[in-house]
Amino acid sequence: MNVTLRQARTALAILGAVVVALLLNRLVVTDKKRVERTVQEMADAAAKGDIDLLFSHISADYRDETMSRTELKSLATTFLGRFERVNPKIQRISVNVSGTLARVEVSISGSAESGGYRMPLGTSDWAVKFRKEADRVWRVTSIAPARMEGADVSGWRDVRRGFE
Repeated sequence: MNVTLRQARTALAILGAVVVALLLNRLVVTDKKRVERTVQEMADAAAKGDIDLLFSHISADYRDETMSRTELKSLATTFLGRFERVNPKIQRISVNVSGTLARVEVSISGSAESGGYRMPLGTSDWAVKFRKEADRVWRVTSIAPARMEGADVSGWRDVRRGFE
């Protein structure tokens, strides 16, 4: 098989285009990737028990149908305070970005440690809304639990009962 100079150049051009596309895909951080990274950073902050870092990802004007940002922070502090360590693992994440808003569905499982014992926390599903704020950082504007350990929940009211 004889390859002409023109065929070789065409093949090199195609190969070059593929390499450039792959590099751009790696180097260009899309809003979807930024939101996914924020969710992972929040899980990492929870694992460290760092409430301030966790809440740096929550919008200052957070307010869902049942609680304010302050109430959410109190609930998170109570939950994390019950354990020496939590180990959240993101099982599934779906991100839909539209302009400066994003909707995320995320499933989290993991375990918690207390008194030298490790206990499973089960799997929970969450619906999270994000907004790209004036400083161009994606922050949470709403979090709603959807399922806890295989059972549907009707928002925070069901979840909060276990902490009161």
